[in-house]
Amino acid sequence: MITDPWFIALAIPSVIMIGLSKGGFAGAGAIALPLMSIVAPPLMVAAVLLPILLALDVVAVRLYRDSYDRTTLLYTLPASLVGVAVAWVVAAQIEAAYFKVLIGAIGIVFTLNIWIRPTITEPRNHSLPRGTFWGAVTGFTSFVTLTGGPPFQIYVLPLRLPHRIYAGTFIIFMAINNVVKVGPFVTLGQFTTSTLWTSLLLLPLAFLATLAGAKLVNLVSSALFYRLIHILMFVVSIKLITDGFTSILAG
Repeated sequence: MITDPWFIALAIPSVIMIGLSKGGFAGAGAIALPLMSIVAPPLMVAAVLLPILLALDVVAVRLYRDSYDRTTLLYTLPASLVGVAVAWVVAAQIEAAYFKVLIGAIGIVFTLNIWIRPTITEPRNHSLPRGTFWGAVTGFTSFVTLTGGPPFQIYVLPLRLPHRIYAGTFIIFMAINNVVKVGPFVTLGQFTTSTLWTSLLLLPLAFLATLAGAKLVNLVSSALFYRLIHILMFVVSIKLITDGFTSILAG
């Protein structure tokens, strides 16, 4: 098990956020990998979090297995696998410092997209070119940060799908992507006895947070909760970029 106190200190709130995201606060888990990457190599963080996500995906897919939009998956999922493959190649070639800069940049784009995104009025129709492009981008970012929410939302939100259908489509999309990532992470040598034991010990906390999220989603102000998450994401992203460039220049 990983015993570094700073790692554990950031892993606990990160896993709680992942659980809350599965319990109803969709997107909250986006902060997990960037936050933990402040004190550990991003790929090692991903190796710890991915088994937890896979375990939670089993429960989530079971809940939403009959609620999804088939066309969205057909237009986005194949391209996302290409995006995962590209990210796999990139991850094998670049050092941790560059990976931190990449994760920080994605985090800043994510928060800026949330803050400046125009209000959606009329629903848009499906588009294979747009679905292919944003599916590929989602696959890439889901490998790098373990969340593909922002680019996936850029394609799907304008469709104005019913909330449950949107949630189920995203859950199934990410569950398939997470399964596909297992092979690349094995070849990159990221799964070790230490990371797997850490995942196993953090898993009960993730399940408890999922149950808590299901209870709290109707009691806590979602607007305030997400506002705080987005501000934290922006600050953490700047920290990662700064640390990454500092390491690059020092090396």
